[in-house]
Amino acid sequence: MPLITLKFKDKVLKEYPIQIGETLTIGRNDSNDIVIDNLAVSGAHARIDSVSATFIITDLESTNGTFVNEELISSHGLRNNDIVLIGKHGLLFDRSDLEKNAADQSEETQEDKTLFLDTADYRNLINKTTGKPEARSPKAAVSVSRDESGGFFSRLWKRIFG
Repeated sequence: MPLITLKFKDKVLKEYPIQIGETLTIGRNDSNDIVIDNLAVSGAHARIDSVSATFIITDLESTNGTFVNEELISSHGLRNNDIVLIGKHGLLFDRSDLEKNAADQSEETQEDKTLFLDTADYRNLINKTTGKPEARSPKAAVSVSRDESGGFFSRLWKRIFG
């Protein structure tokens, strides 16, 4: 779950988890989810909305503005390690756990994909291993997994290329 860390200078004041589908308000008023008790911060200063797995910060027409990585924004899609400046307070946006989960899911998806070989290359491989031409359809496919223990493709590769 993404985490927003409220800091003043180098001191961590509080951490706020934000879930996908959730909205957090930021401002000086006690009704906000993230309260920054400082006169440089507007009562309703900014809002972070989750749109699917994307988090967007929007300035709510605050007096002193909202900055992301030292740029004044009206609305901005947050990325991992972005620093939001509101008044003299920083908010670190950490979504490293979501990025790790996405990378893990992408890796799992890659393992399930089918590798399509060029028809000529595929026929050359078959000819080298069997010694006879292969009569296959032009769109031949070989399913490949990350089998380090010597699955079909690993054995085929070793037979052809030693």
